[in-house]
Amino acid sequence: MTRFSKLLPALILLGACSTVKKLTPDLSRIPAPPLPSFSGLKKIATILPGMPESDTASVEDPKVPFNSRQTLGYGHTLRLHVYEGSRSTKRIYNGVVMVDEKGVVAFPGVGSARVGGLELPKAAEAVATTFRVGLRISRAVTVHILSVEDLPLVAITGDVIKDEYIPAWEKMTVKQAVTVAGGRRLGSANRGVYLIREGHSRYFPSLEAADSTEPEPGDIIHLSTDL
Repeated sequence: MTRFSKLLPALILLGACSTVKKLTPDLSRIPAPPLPSFSGLKKIATILPGMPESDTASVEDPKVPFNSRQTLGYGHTLRLHVYEGSRSTKRIYNGVVMVDEKGVVAFPGVGSARVGGLELPKAAEAVATTFRVGLRISRAVTVHILSVEDLPLVAITGDVIKDEYIPAWEKMTVKQAVTVAGGRRLGSANRGVYLIREGHSRYFPSLEAADSTEPEPGDIIHLSTDL
């Protein structure tokens, strides 16, 4: 057997792999759909006693421009609700925190989360980890980001091309929010969706069914990955 004949199977396999790579879309390179021009943004309906009416952590807190798809940096201020548990939920934090010069948000008595340079979905994960570790929580921890720099937000997670947060506008629907986020993953046949509000999850069999409930700032629209 010649040397070339020995190499032939490997060359065929290499060519096949190259062809598959060309035909398979690289999801990481798919750009996020553009955000529409929002008008009539929602108001934060419930301000608990003692909470500031705007996203201001202190008198030294600067106003910093923010886009829901950008990364967090110094001066960005987040309004957060954190819940423990999935069925019997308990609110364990409600407050407004600012990203400091080191890219950190501090939670007195709990710990600190490094969120500088992170997009909001990853920042929410970092905050959840801080509470789980700092309070030694074994149950689920849900972080609701109601707003950043007074921009009301809704999260879209799960069976989507990319987890993200978008501005919450008046009379928005669940289906509209998912469409703005780019829709389900390519080829997905799943239909179920959860609307998570104040730590509680409500299941809907489809986006159309979920449109019976209008999303509010802080809500998480989680597209089921197995239904």
